[in-house]
Amino acid sequence: MIRINLPKTEINTFYTFSDKELPEEYCRGLSCFVNRSEKPNYWNKAKDQYPRTYCLGKCYLSPSSTHEDSYPMIEVLSREPILSKFLNSKLDTLNDYIKLGGMNSYTYAITSMNQIDVINEVKKSGLRGRGGAGFPTGIKWESAYNQKEKKKYLIVNGDEGDPGAFSDRFLMEFSPYLVIEGALIAAYAIGADEIYFYIRREYPKSVYRIKSALIEIKNYFKKKNVTIPKINVEIGKGSYVVGEETALINALMGRRPEPTSRPPYPTEKGLFGKPTVVNNVETLSNIPYIISNGGSKYYEFGFSKSRGTKLISLNSLFKKPGLYEVEFGITLEEIIKNAGGLKRGTLKGLLIGAPLSGIIMPDELNTRLGYEELREIGSSLGHGNIIAFNEETNISELLYEILDFASYESCGKCTPCRLGTKKLRDLISKGFFDKNELNDVYDILESLRRTSLCGLGIGAGEVTFSILNKYKNEVVK
Repeated sequence: MIRINLPKTEINTFYTFSDKELPEEYCRGLSCFVNRSEKPNYWNKAKDQYPRTYCLGKCYLSPSSTHEDSYPMIEVLSREPILSKFLNSKLDTLNDYIKLGGMNSYTYAITSMNQIDVINEVKKSGLRGRGGAGFPTGIKWESAYNQKEKKKYLIVNGDEGDPGAFSDRFLMEFSPYLVIEGALIAAYAIGADEIYFYIRREYPKSVYRIKSALIEIKNYFKKKNVTIPKINVEIGKGSYVVGEETALINALMGRRPEPTSRPPYPTEKGLFGKPTVVNNVETLSNIPYIISNGGSKYYEFGFSKSRGTKLISLNSLFKKPGLYEVEFGITLEEIIKNAGGLKRGTLKGLLIGAPLSGIIMPDELNTRLGYEELREIGSSLGHGNIIAFNEETNISELLYEILDFASYESCGKCTPCRLGTKKLRDLISKGFFDKNELNDVYDILESLRRTSLCGLGIGAGEVTFSILNKYKNEVVK
């Protein structure tokens, strides 16, 4: 990692795992919290652990720890398996991937398409960012392409930090070649000659698989006398906010990974002051299909402004937890039905894009999966992680865990986030908000909404407001 000249202590004190490793880690994520009665000893160890670990990408096993592992069920609820085709195949080597048509898209792009052709196909596909914001991918690429700077970067965001999400983990572990091919196409389209992978430390196998796949791919193209961009792999140190693109850019430059205000946008002035595109793992994994089949074909999947398919992570409270590739437009009720419902109890609510997203009530399950559609009911897609909770869950305790997470992970740059999340957590710690405190609570929520630079503070406010709106009788006395 290239570092700016800042004192090491200034950087390392930001990260929870900068110079510390634990022999064993227990997850304290929300998926583990709502199912803690299944393995209470795991949850108790998670509460006692410091530094905390908020997601291991094993939410289908929750509560979970580093010493156990198994692979999740992978199901297809789409007319065509765009991503699960590779997730369900045994791809141990690059040759295995090539037998499925791998690397054909990149080869075709660099030999038969110019950069604008590639960008236009992605725009035509309707592909939007799969990391939460849902910004149109082709428009982001076009912005970077149009910059006059010769040096440009592509960053692959593998810092999937939302507790409850594990889609990017298994794309990197099961289909690293697909992810890398998508990144190569993206780099070609925007004119980037250098790529950075940033992968969270909680995913050691993902790091191993990406690094191993890169060696094979570099050798493959070297034999074909094809020059590909320089590709670097960096490993995270346990910070949630690094998933935000400007914080991630600061992390790669050796700065404190704090979000920065925009404009300028990263596509204008990003890594080392150069035009930079940041795409998450799942976003890039869709690119080879789009180039091989055309943007119009991809657009046929999904509905409204949400096109293609989405990988959905279902937590262990479902009878059939795991990874589901669904087509946008499916209802939440259909997803739950295909997952077999809950393995115990009655559904009390869903958190999608958890933990910093509004709660979805059982009477809202006819909502179709889409960016705008979830926004209309006060929720958001996030990474597509769905955490179900039943009547065993005390809503005040749930909110406390969410606010404790937000307070712990706050970078501290925005005052309302640094102080507001802690204040809200302390107010709910007694088991309820006093009705005489509500004016103060709403003032804090408004400050979080208006002044937070990233989704952590904004999301903490959104989920608190959602709970006050939908479960007021349980949290206000």
